Amino acid sequence: MFRSRVRAAVLAFLVLLGGLTTTALTAAPASAAASCAGGVSVYGVLPDGRLSYTTIDPDNGNITHVVVSSKTLGFTAKALATLNFNTLLVTSTSGVLYRVDVVTNSGSLTFNDPIDVQHGWTHNLLSYDGHGHLYGTTSGGSLLQYLVSAAKPGTNQIGQRREIGSGGFTLKTLAAAGDDRLIATASDGQLISYAVSQTGTTYTRAQLDDAGWQSFENLVSPGGGLYYGKNPDGAMYWYEDDDPADGSGTDIAYHLNDPVASRGWTQYLLSADPAGCTSTTPVKPLRSKIATLATGEVGTTEASCDKYNDGCNYGANDWCAMFATWTWAAAGVADVPRSTWVARGLGKWGVDHGLFKYRSSSTHGSPKIGDWVIYGPPDGTTGGHVDVITAVHPDGTLTVVGGNVSNKVTRRVIDPDTARSGADNVLISGYVSPPGA
Repeated sequence: MFRSRVRAAVLAFLVLLGGLTTTALTAAPASAAASCAGGVSVYGVLPDGRLSYTTIDPDNGNITHVVVSSKTLGFTAKALATLNFNTLLVTSTSGVLYRVDVVTNSGSLTFNDPIDVQHGWTHNLLSYDGHGHLYGTTSGGSLLQYLVSAAKPGTNQIGQRREIGSGGFTLKTLAAAGDDRLIATASDGQLISYAVSQTGTTYTRAQLDDAGWQSFENLVSPGGGLYYGKNPDGAMYWYEDDDPADGSGTDIAYHLNDPVASRGWTQYLLSADPAGCTSTTPVKPLRSKIATLATGEVGTTEASCDKYNDGCNYGANDWCAMFATWTWAAAGVADVPRSTWVARGLGKWGVDHGLFKYRSSSTHGSPKIGDWVIYGPPDGTTGGHVDVITAVHPDGTLTVVGGNVSNKVTRRVIDPDTARSGADNVLISGYVSPPGA
């Protein structure tokens, strides 16, 4: 599904006992406004009942530490939630809620015998928000909230059960992304966030993405706008949400060419320490503004295309490049080549200014929201096309908005490896990033 960039420096960890293969890749610094106390801590349950512990560098997605226990839980686990760095809550398929106390996760992973805390826990998914609330979903689609009043809770320290919502929470994955803030995926590919009120009586739902997230078996978050998703093939990918509280997915950065690992994550349950990272609310980023402006123009016909450039002449001239440069200029990008009316000319402008990212057979080219998509070689000749990226999906597809497509501004989802456009029906050669973004 994804292709990983070939890098000069590759550090591989092989944990034979767990069958866990991980690959650490160098990467650009993180763009999310995340502040982490240390590495991202992720616990997992392997199919044979053993536990794993992994730390990930939040700045670049590199794995820095892996240990697997020799001891098994002694029961078949159904759901997992991490309370803190050395305490887990695990439910069994028979409905028992266990507390698992980790003794060490340094040179080895050892834990005490699981403690039977409560019965009747038949939840499909569990996640702890790091601030006293444990969340779970039921097979009937309800979202429940519990108060956890101790770092190592016993029978009487987990209670005050509340039903946050019923019927609408048939989710594939669930992770706490902050204080009473959840992130989830649905089987149809949606990425969803939920902000639960302090009273636990209401919630706000926001769709961060409408497609592409259905492949993930697990989704975890340490907070701070960092999300990690694991596929059935054992690959794990990481994502950075610039503002995890804004209810928008347009500011999520996707590391399509730089996974945490391309294989080897064989755990069927995963959970991150929820208190590892915090975030600050940044100024709304330029890329998000470009995507919002482009999406707002969907449906505009060529009869109105002169708003993008007088040279459009009501559609008498090709105007995809006029639309693309308008989105950047309207968003506040400086020195936009507004006089360049040829799509492949915009590609050449990107090359000349060091802003062009090539798409080839070995790399997607790291497309990002707000980039121009250039169809045809960036050589300034005619016969190509240009779109604006408004969403990047985990399955590698892109949502793009383009002018002069079927005589109007259109929004569509494309596979960048096979999509063709323009008078010459050409493939995508690469992307141009807005300067300063």
